Order: sequence, then C-alpha cells, then structure tokens
Amino acid sequence: MKMNKWTVGLAAAGVVSLASTTQAEENSVLTALSSTVISGSVEASYMGGLSSSNQLYNDDGFVANGASLAIGSPLGEGDYSAGYNVELLLGDRADVFSGGNDGLHIKNANIGLNVPFGNGVDLTVGLFDTIVGYEVEASGSNPNVHRSYGYGLEPLTHTGVLASTTLSDNLSVSFGLANAFDSTADANGSINGEGNFAYLVGVDFTVPEGLSFLSGSNLYIGYASGADAGDNNDDDEKLLYIGASVSSPIEGVSLGVAYDDLESSNGPDQDAVALYALWDVSDGVSLAGRYDTLDNGSDTKSMWSLTLGYSVWENVLTRLEYNYETGDRDNGDSSGFALNLFYQF
Repeated sequence: MKMNKWTVGLAAAGVVSLASTTQAEENSVLTALSSTVISGSVEASYMGGLSSSNQLYNDDGFVANGASLAIGSPLGEGDYSAGYNVELLLGDRADVFSGGNDGLHIKNANIGLNVPFGNGVDLTVGLFDTIVGYEVEASGSNPNVHRSYGYGLEPLTHTGVLASTTLSDNLSVSFGLANAFDSTADANGSINGEGNFAYLVGVDFTVPEGLSFLSGSNLYIGYASGADAGDNNDDDEKLLYIGASVSSPIEGVSLGVAYDDLESSNGPDQDAVALYALWDVSDGVSLAGRYDTLDNGSDTKSMWSLTLGYSVWENVLTRLEYNYETGDRDNGDSSGFALNLFYQF
C-alpha cells in the first residue's frame, strides 16, 4: 500500500500505526468497490427477408450484433452525494450507433452530483444519453427489436451538463447545455464560435393515484435545439418529442405513443409518429405491436411490427419479430423477420 510522507512521518512519531493506516485505506477501497455496479448485454440475431425483389433485410443470415459493458456507481442518498457511469459499445452495435467502423464506442462517460437546493438537484456532467425519445440503443429494453422511424430522427448522446429536479411527487423537469445537438460522432466536438451551445429541456409527468386505470400513466415532453459539431450556430436542428405510456383497463395491456418533429436548417423538416401496444400474455411471454410512419419531406413510409417475446433461459430475452414496410423502396413494399437473443447481466 503506497503511503505519503505525511502518513509515514506520523507513524514514525507514534501518532498512527502503519498497520491501522493500511487497514483504513483498504477499507476505503472496499467501500468504494461495494457501490460499484457492473452490467452489460450481449446480442445475436438471425435476419431474414421475405420479399424477393425488395428485402427489408438485405441478406438472410446470422448477425453478431455485439455487446455493451457498463461500470458505474449510482448517485448515493444524502446531500452532496456523487456517482459515475461509463458505458462501452462493442462490435456492430458500436458501429451502428456511432456511424463509425471501429467496433468500439464510448457511449457514456459522466459524473453524477447532488446539489441540496430546493427539492434537490441532480447534475450529470460529461457524456450522457439524450433526454428525448421513446426507444433506446439496447434493443432488449424496447418493445420491438427493429427501432422506429422516430429513433432515427433523434440525437443520441450529448456532452455537457444536465440538471434534473423534482417539483412534486408527479412532476419533474430537466434542463441542459451541450456542445452540440448530437455528440455521438464526436464527443468533444462543438458548435463554431464562442459561447454557442445546444439546449435541452424535459418535462416528465406521472398521473397520480385515484384516477382509475390511468393512474401511473406517464407523459413526457422533451426538446433539443442546437447546431451539429463544426457547424455555425445558425445551422441548427430542433427536435420536439412528445411521448406517453398509458395503462389500460385490460389487465396486462399497456399502450404507448411517440411523436417526433425535426426542423433542420440543412435539410427538409421531418416528423414521425409511432403507436405501441404491449400485452403480457403470461409469465415470461409477451406480445408487442407497433405501427409507425415517417414523413421525410419527399416521401411517406410506414411500418407494421409484431414481436413475440419469451423467456426460457435465465437472463435471456428471446424474440421473434415480423416487419412489413410500405413506401420506402422503389420496388414496392417489403417484409422481413428477425429472431433475436438478448442476454443481459
């Protein structure tokens, strides 16, 4: 155990013992490690196209989607607590997410800080996930394997600072400043000029108890505005996201809706709408349906997705999905299927 000269001097004077100091430092390390959480996922699929001249999936075959690995310590309880989060993407998942071809991507690297102001303010500083969107990178956390059109319009990560606080039991808000509209391709890239930032705003509302089956339903509104890294401040992107998860009077059935509206200074305005329905058929078996549509300024396309999920093996989500898409190909409609395995630890 390495000790500084101050500690060695105290030990020589008999004020402290080297053994007790070593034990204290070891306990400090163990205490820090006890709050560390390691998690991740591994994903593999088989993709198949069902259209002879217009395949939704270009080639039939097995896919090693890749993996994720995260290490972190959650924000502790009490004033001035701190935490951290680091997440890596590996393989094809890294390349699809970042648009690169390195097979490795840092998705998150941030520090969480608590500030005892008002009801408490949680700060996230560094590289963090975007605050807009219904779906996320990890397909196992989404209702369907294939992501919606709206996901493709949204920024994915931001480098900056995000402040979140709770105004009441059912209402919370978040505000952020970021280097650019989307920091995924270049974590430290920024908008041209001094003092130019992207702005993030989020409002989260949960329906309170006592409103029948609607209790617990959630409404979220998010907004991101700013230019991309390397662009001038006037070349901005503006994305408005409105999403809701709604309980239903039918046991085991929940509904969802997502709306994305992207205004771009460098391209056509686009908007997407997705409707979700999820049915927990039985323990370990679920059925998820989604209809989503996209207007990209020059064409309108839509897709139907039906996903059967079942859990046979521990920690493994197995899903069989069928997708039917219209309006996206010169040769007409297309369809395909996916058999997806998602292991989470």
